[in-house]
Order: sequence, then C-alpha cells, then structure tokens
Amino acid sequence: MGFYEEMIRRIAAEADPSACIEEIRIYANWVLVRAGKWSLSTFFRGMPGFIDPMGMGTWMGDWIGRPARAAALELLASREILKRSVGMACLKSLLPDPAAVIAGSAIDLVEPAAAHAPTCFIGYFKTAAMWREQGYPVTIVELFPRPGDIHWDDAGEVLRKAELVLMTGLTVVNDTLEAVIQRTPSARLRILMGPTVPASSALFDYGIDVLGITQIDDVELMSGYALLGGGSISNAPAGALRSLNMVGNLGGMRERLFEMAR
Repeated sequence: MGFYEEMIRRIAAEADPSACIEEIRIYANWVLVRAGKWSLSTFFRGMPGFIDPMGMGTWMGDWIGRPARAAALELLASREILKRSVGMACLKSLLPDPAAVIAGSAIDLVEPAAAHAPTCFIGYFKTAAMWREQGYPVTIVELFPRPGDIHWDDAGEVLRKAELVLMTGLTVVNDTLEAVIQRTPSARLRILMGPTVPASSALFDYGIDVLGITQIDDVELMSGYALLGGGSISNAPAGALRSLNMVGNLGGMRERLFEMAR
C-alpha cells in the first residue's frame, strides 16, 4: 500500500461508518457535500497526472444515497479531478469535530516566525506574496508559478533550507504530500492549511504539525458565493466559514515558533 492510499485509509478510519451522501453541490471552484453535515473542498483543475472531467462525464448524482465512507474511498482512489474533489469533501463531512482547536487563521499564528526564519509556502497565498514584498525570508513554490514564485521542479534548494513550511490541502488530494515531507528535511514546523484540509489527527503521523481547517457555518451563504464564481475563501461572505487550527503538540509548536521568531 502506497503513502497516499495508507494516509486516506487512516483518515477514513475516523469517519462515521453509518452516514450516506445526502447532497452534492458542484461549482466553478468548489465542491460541497453533505453526509450528516456540510463540508467543502476545492475543485482543483489542471494538475499533472490527473484527468479533467469533460462534457457529460461530470454527472455525480448517482453517488447520492450511497454509504458515504465507502464512496469517499472509491472517489479518492480515482484519477479524475472531479471525483477526487467530491471524495475529499465527502470524507471531511464524515469526520468528527475536533475537540481542541485554536481559532483563527494558521497564517496569523506564524507571522512573527515568518519574519525571521526561512519560510516556504507550497501553493499561492496572498499573505505570502505580501510578506515577500515586505522583505520577509519567504518563498512561494508553485506548479503554476506567478512572477516571483519558484516552480516546484526548481525548488530543491529553498525547500531543503526551509524551517517553516506552509502548504495547501491540495498536497493531500493531489498525492504530493509525501514529496513535500521528503524535500523539507530542515522543517521545524509544517502546516497544512486551507478549505481542503481534513480535520484528522492521523495527519500528525505523516510529518504535519498544524492543521489549518475550514468549517462551514452557513452553507447557503457559501453556496451563494460559490454559485457566482467565488474563489478565495478570504473573500467569502462573513459568517459563511470559520477557520480553526488543530495542533499535534501545542507546547512544542509554541516553543518552535518562539525560537524561530528571535
């Protein structure tokens, strides 16, 4: 069993085994699924090694009513982007709410450290670009780099030296998390964050220290935003979403952030 398959099965072991898929909503940038509660995932496209849905092959209605955990595992095994996006939203909807969290954005937790320690963002974040412009030692690594970013294939040195590593939840869905862990041996703190991140403590066993998760507070507000082409969660209507952080070792995280901030 490979890294990705093992990780997904570990996460699914925490899922409610009795729930069925009740509703699926698919938008330009988002997928929302209800299997007991609402959850969301990015509808990502154009990833190397994946198949983009085309034409009439995008129908997902046949999945409604099916046992959700088994469906999530099947969907997440697919190389079709839409199925994998729906699968992650489905799996997230089955996970229990975390017992202990820190409210707010994961980025806010690490800014004092990012101002001093070599920091690498894997995936584009507006805040990362802003910090880079302010002179923070921040690098953005992307599969589709913008001006100033570094392509994933050319990022060996910056990844190797990074002490603070922040990555999008797509590294779980697109099967690149193992490579990120292997390419960041100097990391003192690795943070997985964004709307696709599952609230699963199993991820702490795979080299992740903090999970920046996103929960839906008002599905109709989020749906209205998504229906009109809304993209970044930072622009979602107030009250639609809530950002929380799960931490594997709270004392250890605080100590490492303090040391990197000096």
